[in-house]
Amino acid sequence: MNEMEKYLGPGSKVAEIVEHYEHRSEQIQMADAVSKAIEEEKNLLIEAGTGIGKSFAYLVPFMLWASAEKERRVAISTYTKTLQEQLIKKDIPLLQKIMPGKINARLCVGSSNYICLLRFTKTFSGRLTDTKTETKQLEKTARWLDETKTGLKMEVDFNVSSELWTDISRDSSLCRDRSCPFYGKCYFYKSRRELSKADILIVNHHLFLTDVASGGHVLPASKAVIFDEAHNLENIASDTLGLSVSLMGLKQLLGKIHSSRSSRCLTARSGLDNREKRKIIQQVQKTLHQASLFFSSVIDELGADSLLNYRIHSPGIFENTLSPHLLKLAERLDLSAGMTGDDEAANEFRSYSSKLKMTAKTLKNILLTELENYVFYVSIRIKKGKVYCSFNATPVEVSSLLQELVFEPYTPTVMTSATLTVGESFEFIKSRTGMKNATQVRLESPFDYSERVLFYVPDLMPDPSLDMKIFEREAIEQTTSILEMTSGRTFVLFTSYGMLDLAAEHLLDRFPDLNFLVQGRMPRYKLLDSFKKNESSVLLGTSTFWQGVDAPGRILECVIITKLPFAVPDNPVIEARMELLRKKGLNPFWDYQTPSAALLFKQGFGRLIRHRNDFGIVAVLDPRIRDRKYGRVFISSLPECVYVRELDELRAEYENLCRKYAP
Repeated sequence: MNEMEKYLGPGSKVAEIVEHYEHRSEQIQMADAVSKAIEEEKNLLIEAGTGIGKSFAYLVPFMLWASAEKERRVAISTYTKTLQEQLIKKDIPLLQKIMPGKINARLCVGSSNYICLLRFTKTFSGRLTDTKTETKQLEKTARWLDETKTGLKMEVDFNVSSELWTDISRDSSLCRDRSCPFYGKCYFYKSRRELSKADILIVNHHLFLTDVASGGHVLPASKAVIFDEAHNLENIASDTLGLSVSLMGLKQLLGKIHSSRSSRCLTARSGLDNREKRKIIQQVQKTLHQASLFFSSVIDELGADSLLNYRIHSPGIFENTLSPHLLKLAERLDLSAGMTGDDEAANEFRSYSSKLKMTAKTLKNILLTELENYVFYVSIRIKKGKVYCSFNATPVEVSSLLQELVFEPYTPTVMTSATLTVGESFEFIKSRTGMKNATQVRLESPFDYSERVLFYVPDLMPDPSLDMKIFEREAIEQTTSILEMTSGRTFVLFTSYGMLDLAAEHLLDRFPDLNFLVQGRMPRYKLLDSFKKNESSVLLGTSTFWQGVDAPGRILECVIITKLPFAVPDNPVIEARMELLRKKGLNPFWDYQTPSAALLFKQGFGRLIRHRNDFGIVAVLDPRIRDRKYGRVFISSLPECVYVRELDELRAEYENLCRKYAP
């Protein structure tokens, strides 16, 4: 019996403390692979199918590694808060009971999640609130401070407006560090002192990548890192390293400097004489007016659409009439900083000046397309009748950056997920993330898909690439027939809001007794909470519900995938990535679009079976999975299931599953 079997095998240490513990050979294989990667200081790519218990499989070897020697720290980076909570509240506390040494684990969050005692005290003592509601929120926050030990927003059990929290939470650019009168009581620095003693840091991908991009100024240094839910790493890296300037963001920034409706804005609290205040106010108003003109002219030129992305191919397409005004306001604030006679106030003026200068520089870089390996574009959105416009820059390729910032300095780096391979190959994820020199391990799920999952691809469905309207009509009819069988218990996954809204319009009329939950009509967590409380629920969702969502048990017995999730090829980032692949002599469709879609498809498929007792239907309404050559890539990435082509057969097989497996 090897060391991993002692902890995870039959009669193991884990079995002694976990009631009804089920030994899984795949879990031990994964733990052995992680242990070997640690011993040999090699990076590891490991696909662990649903139900293997991958968190225990990497926690046990890394906890043993950390306990064996001081100053060994591992960062565990996840995509979802759900997994973070599972690790910090359940898995790690359980394993701490059987580890040979004391293992200290801490959850890491961004500094803006912490209340700032100095900023809160100034706001509270000055009663700097703009509404009666905010006054009550501030009073509740004062009482909460008598109880909280962390100062974290996530522990606030009452509503605090985002505007108020922004003004009482930590802002790194305003922090006085050791010179702050509240330094000794500061929740943020208390947390950082605790983090420096931790053996395990639980963090999300965005925060971890922000830290490595900053040169390690955000988190304590780690020797190794585990990326769980690693299939998202490329996109999170692109977002983290991307840049954006929006009208909404600018209005919020300028409103912090001056707003006639806010008692907390800088001019209201500055202590400057009225003459100097007027100079700032006039410049803020000019800048705000120019920002509105600038973005309005862009919207007028491109048109307001529910979803529009316009790629900026070359400099000079849009005249930069905004950056000079931002810089002029920044200069005004710098001058005012020297007139305050108050070091703290001067620091705040300079902080806002710095933010304005950075915004001006970012906009200039985007409009002049000055950053290498970036794609530049304008995004226009219409949401609840409001038009949102932003200028953006996103890295085209992050593989070399990840190789330099993560995979080389952190050894081992472990990347794991239930979906890392396409057609049993790791080549796609390796090419996209840059993790080239790594051991590769693929472990299939221990769940019995061949007995418990009906894979339904209906005959005679129209091809959506030939006539989308006919396809939508037939897909809604198929969905209607399936819901008549299941009476709820269903996720319907879409690739566009257009088809989602069309389906919602038809299905809500057809099934008045079902609990329809439509993405966009309430927050994501409320949709999931409502779904889990009502067995007659049908959730209609787009990309955010294809992954990171768990609804085990009879509450979910059917997942309908309306269309294969190919990324929109005219999306500027996708378009730029495809261009780069062509320059390298590769085929963008086969080498990027198809494997990307296959990975997301696997995620959607994986929503159904979350526990060994689960069963049900995965219906794919897109006939291209069967009729096109690339359909084999999708099929070959899935476990073996019962393949069904006719509705009557599906109905009979589903009834059999219910009789056989329903409690």
